[in-house]
Amino acid sequence: MKRQTLIVLVLGLCAYVVFLIAKLPAEQLVARVDLPDNLKVQNVSGTLWQGQIEQMSIQGIPIRRLEWQLSPWGLLTGKAVLDLQAGNIRNPEELSLTGEVSLSKDAVGARDLMIYVPADLIIAQLPLPLPVNARGRFKVNLQELDYARQCQSLEGTGQWLNAEVAGAQGYIPLGNFDAGLSCRDNAVLVSIEEPNSFGLSAEAAISPELNIRVNGRFRPSQDLPQEVHEAARLFGQPDDQGYFQIRL
Repeated sequence: MKRQTLIVLVLGLCAYVVFLIAKLPAEQLVARVDLPDNLKVQNVSGTLWQGQIEQMSIQGIPIRRLEWQLSPWGLLTGKAVLDLQAGNIRNPEELSLTGEVSLSKDAVGARDLMIYVPADLIIAQLPLPLPVNARGRFKVNLQELDYARQCQSLEGTGQWLNAEVAGAQGYIPLGNFDAGLSCRDNAVLVSIEEPNSFGLSAEAAISPELNIRVNGRFRPSQDLPQEVHEAARLFGQPDDQGYFQIRL
């Protein structure tokens, strides 16, 4: 009889703890976490299992209305598996995303994660030799990502959709650019291949410290305005095939 009573008490205590955690406001949880300096959050609502952040930013990139659902089964494996949704995919001026992200100690993973980012927000982060005003959106499709302090495995694609750059007479349309995403030497590798209007083929390596190295070449199409060809000479003289080299 005492054993049965003890079992009932233990089960009741466990149920109470689970209920308490399930109803604990997400705002209180976030307030107790030491967030990185480059991560800001505002207006948190909901609970641990289902909630929303009205406004946040990562590396200065704003994200609006980030909603999450946390799977309790993932916690059994030591991971927080989250179904995420943010932004409005129909609004080209804000970041939007949808898909699954998993978090564990010193590691992050993703599966079937789709992200759209305004091009100007990303280009502002690049070490370009001159300021560039750009329009369009970057689309990133991550089929699989395993990042534990460094890139372990990555399978995905990227695109710059409806690319445009500002010129003296207005914005110059460049079409679309396609890229493959993978891991190399523990870094995220973005590989761009021709054909495209800029004649661009390049590799950009993003280190775990978020340093970006770009190596490639480009040869603007003759259909592009003369000012594009003049600006290309800021990268030096073209080779015997008319390509300008990129080393950033």
